Amino acid sequence: MAVLKTMFDSAEFKNSLGTRFKDPIHFVVSAIRLAYDDRPIVNAMPMQGWLNRMAEPLYGRQTPDGYGLAEAAWVSPGQMVTRFEIARMIGSGSAPLFRSATTVEPSAPLAPRIADNPSLASLRPPLSAETRQALNEATSPQDWNTLFLASPEFMRR
Repeated sequence: MAVLKTMFDSAEFKNSLGTRFKDPIHFVVSAIRLAYDDRPIVNAMPMQGWLNRMAEPLYGRQTPDGYGLAEAAWVSPGQMVTRFEIARMIGSGSAPLFRSATTVEPSAPLAPRIADNPSLASLRPPLSAETRQALNEATSPQDWNTLFLASPEFMRR
């Protein structure tokens, strides 16, 4: 316990927070967890499709070394456009994550309230002035969610 306390209290540990770019799995899972908290996912197919589009399919790596974690592997223009589209789907509640494959009746999407999530207070690094301005100009909760999930601060862990 003393070793972990020393590690977590160190300046090196604190300075490392928010500096690494999220690979696709971290981006998708952290966005879903922030938006929908503990709500159980009924249909994981959209998540699998998003990971496939971002070139990190589940169990798709042919070699045992795993997917790259370096920022350069995940910041291409196409990758970022895909992330913005995913942020819009999660933020607007339009992804069918909570409908089973056998559900035939359409259900109205329920947009999450990310701005009300208490875990935002602990976000590291804090939001930049540009991000705060963009969030203040959002015209709906769905727009706010999308802008936040597509923000440079959310792209880092």
